[in-house]
Amino acid sequence: MKKERLKSAAGIALAAAMLLSVTACSGNGNSNNNSGDAAASNNTTNHAVSNAADDDNLYGYTTPVKLNVGFAFASDFKVQGQETETQNTWMDLYKENGYDITPMYSIDASQGETKLATAIASGSYPDVFTVSASDLVKYAQTNVIADISEVYEKYATPELKEYLNADEGASLASAKVDGKLYAIPKMGSGFDGVMMMFIRQDWLDNLGLKMPATMDELAEVARAFTQNDPDGNGKADTYGLALNGKEGFAMLSGLQAFFEGYGAAPGHWNGKFSLIEKDGKVVWGGALPDEMKKGLTALQGMYNEGSLAKNFGTMDLTAINKDLGSGKAGIFFAPMWGAMTSIMDAVKSDPNAHFTSARIPDGNGEGSSKAYMPTLPEAYFVISSKAKNPEALIKLINLSVQKLIHPTNEVEFNKYYGQPDVYSGWKFSLTQTLNPLKNLDNYYKESQALQTGDTSELNVEQKGDYDKMKYYLDAVESGTVKDMITANDATFLNGASLYTVFGDPQGGEATVDQIKTKGAYNLSAYNYIPTETMSAKFSTLDKMALETIVKIIYGDSVDSYDKFLQSWKSLGGDTVIKEAQEWYDSNK
Repeated sequence: MKKERLKSAAGIALAAAMLLSVTACSGNGNSNNNSGDAAASNNTTNHAVSNAADDDNLYGYTTPVKLNVGFAFASDFKVQGQETETQNTWMDLYKENGYDITPMYSIDASQGETKLATAIASGSYPDVFTVSASDLVKYAQTNVIADISEVYEKYATPELKEYLNADEGASLASAKVDGKLYAIPKMGSGFDGVMMMFIRQDWLDNLGLKMPATMDELAEVARAFTQNDPDGNGKADTYGLALNGKEGFAMLSGLQAFFEGYGAAPGHWNGKFSLIEKDGKVVWGGALPDEMKKGLTALQGMYNEGSLAKNFGTMDLTAINKDLGSGKAGIFFAPMWGAMTSIMDAVKSDPNAHFTSARIPDGNGEGSSKAYMPTLPEAYFVISSKAKNPEALIKLINLSVQKLIHPTNEVEFNKYYGQPDVYSGWKFSLTQTLNPLKNLDNYYKESQALQTGDTSELNVEQKGDYDKMKYYLDAVESGTVKDMITANDATFLNGASLYTVFGDPQGGEATVDQIKTKGAYNLSAYNYIPTETMSAKFSTLDKMALETIVKIIYGDSVDSYDKFLQSWKSLGGDTVIKEAQEWYDSNK
């Protein structure tokens, strides 16, 4: 296995698989602490202070450090092979590196957060644990967790720093409270959530059309899909662009994606303001009147031509999936996984159905399309303010990065990442640092293997994907697709689904690669928990934005958007921007 396998580093499944808290108990529990009852005391165990040799060791200790551990596994988690919670590759690794691990409890993940909160409230809480963004600030300001600024600079390996720079340092910046570093973020890939365009390639081929690269071309293709019988069934039963007007700024064909083609970003499904940087200033991505009004004009024209569903304003995820799966709609927006469900339904309606993807077309000149990418992590690793060895957090993560991000060979990778029926893998790691670009890496390896037939570079996960996609492609080539559909062959349908992401040269991850390579994205300019103002104003202002956009598409004057922007600012938007700018300026 090549070292570049995990050069930048988190799988999508982090939160679903397991929550985990670790207790590294302080020496005698008498540390001075002004945080009140929530952190009045901690469990007491013998805890050796690190010696000079330990100071130079970036991965562990020569004098053992005792860590009491609390596990919280998802209900469907199954230990693999002969491993147990206390006897597995990760526990062995920790022992080899001077960590004495003793589980305190093992509970269902659904109880994990409650268990941790109760422990903190009791004053006997883990020294190393995982928190949300909101809890990070609360625990930092109440002295529950330690400032790790110095130990990070002293002990973090170059590999860890590289891993944390996968998003240009945005996640690490979000781990600061009042300018001090209090946590190491669980890195995820914002690229897996960026919006792109999906289109029925077979319809393009039937009509002799090319993939639209501009919004004018998109309007032409949508018109042709509506008027020119792209599926060849002799009926006027198709339309161009599916839009989610009910749920608004949603994952599946949310309205915001269209405006990203113009460089704007009026919303996002994460329930937070989409704030971007423009000429050194923080702005709400919908407060770009020229870009927004151009997009609104284009959508209004498409609606008038019938290229959008007449009832798009009341359509939600279920309705859009139905139209895509039944072969009624031909274009939609979604992250890289967008066509996985649609293709499984679409091939049942039309065995020739084929979705491909591309960047959202440019609406404001070449290069104007910028996918919005939030970067606030789901969770953070922290260490108690009572811990005598706060560097233990950094050393644990160094070790995790070494094994999961920079394994020396395929055997080591399988051992610590996981192998069915043999190793439970990363689920037993105390600090889970999976590759943020895992899905992109899978695309590189799996698509190459499909072209060459050489599977020697594939890991277990990639080989499983490859086998299913090859099964699907063999059916296409042999002309047995209808037979597979009639039999409702699960391997065939799963292969078709995976192919839209990892196998197709114009699949979801191929487009992610283009977006990443070209820098065609707008990073969130505010990567911190919402302020009180943001939390209080978001619902009202977000709803107002959605209603305004939908009404204009239906026929209200495009210029009414200017009046809306004035109201948006006066009803709290200006304060939101002011607070975001203050954070941005202090965290440059």
